[in-house]
Amino acid sequence: MIAGTVALPHGISARPARASDKDFLAKLFRDNRDDLKALDAGQDFINMTIDMQLDAQVNGYGNTFPNAIYLILEKNGSRIGRVTLDIGPVELRLIDLNFIKKAQNKGYGSGVIQWIMKAAAQTQRPLVVPTRRDNVVFLSYLLNCGFQEDASISDEVNARLVWFPTRSEMDGSAEIKPRKAASGTV
Repeated sequence: MIAGTVALPHGISARPARASDKDFLAKLFRDNRDDLKALDAGQDFINMTIDMQLDAQVNGYGNTFPNAIYLILEKNGSRIGRVTLDIGPVELRLIDLNFIKKAQNKGYGSGVIQWIMKAAAQTQRPLVVPTRRDNVVFLSYLLNCGFQEDASISDEVNARLVWFPTRSEMDGSAEIKPRKAASGTV
């Protein structure tokens, strides 16, 4: 569990979410739902749908991932995003990674992913990252970092990607960096 603030690459820090972050998290969710904003419907219906999705996400994460940790990402003291991780007995799972619009496409996400990969290696767990197939940039990035698709539970819309740390990455003798996937199948 993270008790304080942790330094991440690119001058970003992560800290546990607090009750005072609720409005920021709601705004972050609403601002990044371009898919729902594009619906051919009235603004009241779109707002209601976004609010329902937010409620479903908040309640769903709590029920589905009881061991999840919710972190706020900051840069220069300003909140720029969030990351949600589930720490299971067998695997570490990235549930959600989201940035405000101004912080997107600046390489911050790759720094956060590298940090999570290091945490997975240090705890000797595989890292699981489910992602949508239409998120081509993120999917390509993960594959280039050595993630493999677990086809047994992927589908046409979502891919479940898994990264297995090598023995040298787990013992700290090798740096975590993009590489071919570890041999074997998922």
